[in-house]
Amino acid sequence: MKFGIRQAVASAAVFVAILLTLVSVDERVRDRVNDLFSGGNGLAPWGARAADLGDALTSAVRHQSIENAPLLIFGTVGAVLVMFMLRT
Repeated sequence: MKFGIRQAVASAAVFVAILLTLVSVDERVRDRVNDLFSGGNGLAPWGARAADLGDALTSAVRHQSIENAPLLIFGTVGAVLVMFMLRT
């Protein structure tokens, strides 16, 4: 596989992993994902449900990052170091 395709697949996999982690941790995100895929109440269009999911995701990420700031910093630094190790 070409390098660009591998990067795109890796980025998509990381996004899905983060989404699944937030769904398992935060009840608001779980409810919004359920509403998005189950059709919600049938009145809201798909775009509005997707926007609600995006709002819930940003709120959950902000809350989790503030609550777990030391772990977030440690994980970010670790990921950057691993990326530098793999590039050399």
